[in-house]
Amino acid sequence: MAVPRRRPDLHAPHHLHPADLALAAVRAARRVIAPTRTTKEGSTMRTTKLLAGVGIVALALAGCSTGGSAPTESGDAGTGDSAETYTLVLGHAGSTTDPRQWAAEQFAERIEEATDGRVTVEVHSDSTLGTWEEMIDGLQIDSVDIVIESMLSVEAYTDLASVETAPFLYEDEEQFFEVWGGDLGDEIQTAVTDASGYALLGNMYRGPRELTTKEPVTELADVQGLTIRTPSAQTMLDTWNALGARAEALAFNEVYSALESGVLDGQENPLDAILFNSIHEVAPHIAETHHMFANYHFIMWDEALQGYPEDIREAIIEVADEVGEEYTDNTVTNMADYREQLEEAGAEFHEVTDREAWVEATQPVVEGLPDQVQTWVSQIREM
Repeated sequence: MAVPRRRPDLHAPHHLHPADLALAAVRAARRVIAPTRTTKEGSTMRTTKLLAGVGIVALALAGCSTGGSAPTESGDAGTGDSAETYTLVLGHAGSTTDPRQWAAEQFAERIEEATDGRVTVEVHSDSTLGTWEEMIDGLQIDSVDIVIESMLSVEAYTDLASVETAPFLYEDEEQFFEVWGGDLGDEIQTAVTDASGYALLGNMYRGPRELTTKEPVTELADVQGLTIRTPSAQTMLDTWNALGARAEALAFNEVYSALESGVLDGQENPLDAILFNSIHEVAPHIAETHHMFANYHFIMWDEALQGYPEDIREAIIEVADEVGEEYTDNTVTNMADYREQLEEAGAEFHEVTDREAWVEATQPVVEGLPDQVQTWVSQIREM
């Protein structure tokens, strides 16, 4: 399978730091080549990544030295030899109080138990490995092994992922669960993985995304001219521009200061991200737009996942699913509590009175999505 390239109409790649590249090269050079799928040209992605890493390490070591530990492996790769051990690096952009940290720690604890200690996980929060865009890019070169992010994070590699960011797609979370707990959700995830090269493991429901602003928003007219931060997924930028705002892609760890300084007028996210990253302190008005529902996933580079011994690979998938189910249950259980905590901290919730106007304004965005995505959109809206 060839390395997917970012679509030329989307944002340029987010480059990794030199130290990350050097560490990635060291890890790649020391990794045992596991069984891989062969391309039409007779080469394999896993081998290509290894050789690329060897080339990078020569350059990296000439100019700098870097710390870090590579996975420790012994025995024949792919045999499931009990002597083999693996250290996985897991990163996310949330704080240590963010639910993603809980998911990361649970995954680390359970995968070590499930594999009798053969797999250990290093957890890195707070974007310490880079922005989520940099971490997603880093999965391809082994500078990180797992990233907790949503499907929108791979939209730069396949526009099929825009099904997640299609605006006003779901009426409520029951409809969302029907999709992602059924065959259609499986079909979408498989198609996105095949097209992008990224495996999306586990479904961790986040709740609906809401708009938070410095001033109240109750109708579409209130959004006009506001500078709103969104993730760098093109469909989300298009959505907020279509609503009359000025959409700006900004790293999430810069959002608080940008709101505080007045660079931004607002941002959009589920309640957990708003609460646990203190966004309500600088943008206390929360408009209940419900413009998007999404899951987090444990995202891996699929070639890397397929390269592990079968028992390790199955354990990774099973633990991701297990943690995902509990994460979803926690979200549903805690949503009312998140709202209460936000209100107690001074946030104000506002009902959107003209939802149909928002839906109508963003319909051209939906109509501009790929044919396959529009087919999925139609199927979802009929459920």
